[in-house]
Amino acid sequence: MPENKDVAIRKRQQIDSSKKTMFLFVAGAAFVSGVAIVVSFFLVRQILFHGAVVLAKQDTINTLENNKKAAESLKDNVRSLEANEALNSVKLTDSSSPLQTILDALPASANADALGASIQKKFVNGIAGLSLESISVHYTANESGAEQEDAGDGRSAVSFTMTVSGTSSSLKELLTRFEKSIRVINITEIEMQASEDGKMTMDISGKAYFEPAQKVGLGKKVIKP
Repeated sequence: MPENKDVAIRKRQQIDSSKKTMFLFVAGAAFVSGVAIVVSFFLVRQILFHGAVVLAKQDTINTLENNKKAAESLKDNVRSLEANEALNSVKLTDSSSPLQTILDALPASANADALGASIQKKFVNGIAGLSLESISVHYTANESGAEQEDAGDGRSAVSFTMTVSGTSSSLKELLTRFEKSIRVINITEIEMQASEDGKMTMDISGKAYFEPAQKVGLGKKVIKP
């Protein structure tokens, strides 16, 4: 009996030892598997991140290549404009650049004060028998603070109203000057009144258009893992 009891005790000890060994093995395997999963997840994130960086760099390279091609085309267009006969025929002076005519036709900013002075100097002054009674230039500031007003058709414009008086021939000459103006001006309303002494008064409303300057620059894009 004592021998059988010793055998049973040894078997129980072996079973307990086997259980401990199995537990340690399972725990070790679980730990290794957990570490492997975490490392795999980290590696996948890094691979995706570096892939996104490579794609962004490739997009930047493509953009720069397209810009280089567009720049060459732009240079050709500018050279053709410099030789344009129509632009050369309306230059203010012989030494002026034909490209300046385009800038005069569509300035880069509203500059309402300059518009009012230009109307008085280039349109009204020099016409015999014509007097400028009043002139008012209207504009609103957009979110960036630039002086501009929506022309209602997607273009930028500055509105103005003016009252002039004179003979019928002087009023006709004023309208002719507006028609021949290099600056893009649209007369939207005209109202005329005649007095008993033959003097005529004309109220004019119009819009002078301009093209805001385009900004070109390099931007930054942050790619997060």
